Amino acid sequence: MRRIDLRDEAASLDAVIVIDHDLFSCSAGGTRMLEDVDLDEVARLARAMTWKFAVCRVPYAGAKAGIRFAGGDRDAVLAAYRQALVPFREIFLTGPDMGTQPADFVTPELDELPLWAQSHEGLGMDDLATGHGVKAAAESTLAYLGRRLEECTVAIEGFGKVGAGTARACARAGARIVGISTVQGLVADPSGLDVDEAIELRERFGDRFVEHASTAVRPREELFELEADVLVPGARPDSITIGVAEHARCAVVAPGANVPYAAGAVEALHARGIVALPDFVSNSGGVHLYESVDSDSDPEVALARIEQLVGEAVTRTLVVAEAEGLTPLAAAFRDVCAYLKAEAGAGDELLDELVPI
Repeated sequence: MRRIDLRDEAASLDAVIVIDHDLFSCSAGGTRMLEDVDLDEVARLARAMTWKFAVCRVPYAGAKAGIRFAGGDRDAVLAAYRQALVPFREIFLTGPDMGTQPADFVTPELDELPLWAQSHEGLGMDDLATGHGVKAAAESTLAYLGRRLEECTVAIEGFGKVGAGTARACARAGARIVGISTVQGLVADPSGLDVDEAIELRERFGDRFVEHASTAVRPREELFELEADVLVPGARPDSITIGVAEHARCAVVAPGANVPYAAGAVEALHARGIVALPDFVSNSGGVHLYESVDSDSDPEVALARIEQLVGEAVTRTLVVAEAEGLTPLAAAFRDVCAYLKAEAGAGDELLDELVPI
């Protein structure tokens, strides 16, 4: 693991980059900008990116960056950050993550916005790519179980970058969104929430949109008690604890967030017959937006291709898991090891460090 600290006292920049390994010459991962982001979180997210790139067959090292920002001149901090990245632009590629937007990384000299920085029907393509990937992951898993997404219900933790894109994609596929939570609370309706209304309210009120919805706001923790066919954890790490896993009322967990499972949670879900998809498979749509579709693609074409690729990866994972008697997470880790060994010549000692199998 390589750690790069970026500081500029004049601009109040305090940031860290973590590059997970040196098997490939280039690394990539988003930049998270939060008050409490720390080295441990950034390192865990960089490791998750290593797994995600391997599953997507992309020859990059996993990486991530975190900017500690508790308030002040956001534009000045980001300008200093972009300048501090210049010496590392050949080895570290980055873009939006929690707390940042595509516009934070688009430089003035670009003649045309890249696909990942564009908007489509009011949402950013980076949000939609990940959201459509999560939808495809849930849909493929349900199909593997002999069910159809359009007959199912979905509960979503978090309504930021990934949550809104996932909600729209699932709703347009015919699913009912029965719960949405933010840090400010939960709105829930077993008959289905109006996703377009929720997105409009979010644009006006941010996370507090739940206080302005047509249903009463409830404690956000109650999201995990809802009866829903698909649960989408889409916020910070470790939200699926063993306690949540032991009481969740769902058939599938399709993560939108990175590293959402606390220790033991996957095994607890598996023991109850709940399919816990690996986060780095379920939420890999953003990687495909950058690497697997043409930069000048029509947004609808790009999103359809992303859904196809994520769906294929999920099905491949589930087939191996069933054949080998493994959790889907363990099956995906086998896939990661095979890719890193074949494409980068990773030795067993390094694989033991990078992949927990």
